[in-house]
Amino acid sequence: MAKTANDKIALSVAEAAELLGLSRPSVYRLMRCEGFPCFKLGTRTLISRSGLEEWVRRQAERGAVI
Repeated sequence: MAKTANDKIALSVAEAAELLGLSRPSVYRLMRCEGFPCFKLGTRTLISRSGLEEWVRRQAERGAVI
């Protein structure tokens, strides 16, 4: 059985985009922001799910405009 984005601890750019309700290019732009929870694994760039949730929470708390 394939894992869904809800089961994974690391997300692809496409999965993160879907989770955030953004386009893939928007997520690629976010990945250039300091503190965004992405990392390289070989040639792939992955996004930590728990890190993403925390990052979104921090942005909301401080009323960030990105």
